[in-house]
Amino acid sequence: MIAKLTGKVWEVEEKSLVLDVGGVGYRVAVSGALLKNMKAGEELVLEIHHHVSSENEALYGFRDKEGLRYFNLLLTVPSVGPRTAMNILDIAPPRTLAQAVAGSDVKLLTRVSGVGKKTAERILVELKGKIGAEKIVTGVRGDVQDETMSALLNLGFTTSQARAVVQKLPKQVKTVEEAVREALKTKS
Repeated sequence: MIAKLTGKVWEVEEKSLVLDVGGVGYRVAVSGALLKNMKAGEELVLEIHHHVSSENEALYGFRDKEGLRYFNLLLTVPSVGPRTAMNILDIAPPRTLAQAVAGSDVKLLTRVSGVGKKTAERILVELKGKIGAEKIVTGVRGDVQDETMSALLNLGFTTSQARAVVQKLPKQVKTVEEAVREALKTKS
């Protein structure tokens, strides 16, 4: 399975691009936001979801692991396939999708072509427990939040205490060490 591609953009198409990797052209479906900024000849690194079904094989590309993670989470929802997942991420990039899930925002998801009210509700229900609220409340990067949560749990915080602390972290916190220091201040 293909997990990552690094190469030059050979051609930009309507919903995909062709990435030249060592003389081999890979057609990769990407978000509209990424396509809008691409030009032939640019170097590009993409995280890849290699989708194989009985009808076809396709590559879906993302600038970062977060986009790929949310794409894979959407694929766990019954009746959401790769095209629908990509359409959802076009309308609602990861942070926006997380906010929609936390706020049960059916309206946002029904703006996506092919997603009706029932599917939108199902997406929200299915993703509710998979996308943590702590990722969307602060301006702190998701990886710092994840590691901080883990560190706090190892230091004896309960899950709800750790989540509450992470949600209140100031935006200027950039490292796990700073986040843990802030958390320990609030616990004393």
